[in-house]
Amino acid sequence: MMIRITSRENPVVKAVAKLVKSREERREKGLFVCEGEVMLKEAVSGGADIKEVFIRKGKSPDSGLIPQSAAVYEVEDHVLEKISDVKTTRDVIFTCAMPKGGSLFGERVIVLENVSDPGNVGTIVRTSEAFGMDSVVFLGSCADLYSPKTIRATMGSVFRVNAVFMEEDEFFLKAQAMGLTVFAAALSPGAQEIYSVDLGKAAVMIGNEANGLSKNALDKCDKHVIIPISGIQSLNAAVAASVFMYEMAACRRRQVKV
Repeated sequence: MMIRITSRENPVVKAVAKLVKSREERREKGLFVCEGEVMLKEAVSGGADIKEVFIRKGKSPDSGLIPQSAAVYEVEDHVLEKISDVKTTRDVIFTCAMPKGGSLFGERVIVLENVSDPGNVGTIVRTSEAFGMDSVVFLGSCADLYSPKTIRATMGSVFRVNAVFMEEDEFFLKAQAMGLTVFAAALSPGAQEIYSVDLGKAAVMIGNEANGLSKNALDKCDKHVIIPISGIQSLNAAVAASVFMYEMAACRRRQVKV
């Protein structure tokens, strides 16, 4: 059954608008907001727990996409605009339950420490799926994985990637117990070039865009590693992470062939 909403002041609409704007509200309610029919398809295929679906009046998305358990609303344009985070509002907006944080596992792990740009975080999550990372670990004050901007940048990978939220000391203890070599991506004196190290069973740490990795992380990592570049001082965090993940996947492929 589809319920029609015509007012921007409707309590359901106001609740979703809060989710769009507030990280604290998302955490408290355990919900996040996504936009677009393509993202809805990604959510359904990824097994997301979809709670509410808001459809622009006069539009008819594929009915097979909408779970029977979800509340479905037909809304006016001005209502949809209130719960959208983009200038050109999509025809479908929906809410999902946040998945429970995953557990650290695997031999290919990318670790983000205080990576603050939502676009970088989302791109890294998407690229981690492309290169078969087992886990993506979030340490410190990273951009909210479930903010609308980050969600858009993941382009659906958020529904499939093993996202792990941990304290930093806990991560290092767990990595050691798993036999992972932890590499710091850092312009440190004596850092080894990426091509000279074995990234086949490793965790690579990517630091804040402006400040890099914290001293605590740098001190606790097993090795420091750099990507040789010329003409510029450093790479964008997402680009650097992508290069490391490519090399991690390549190391894995070489080991499998052997």
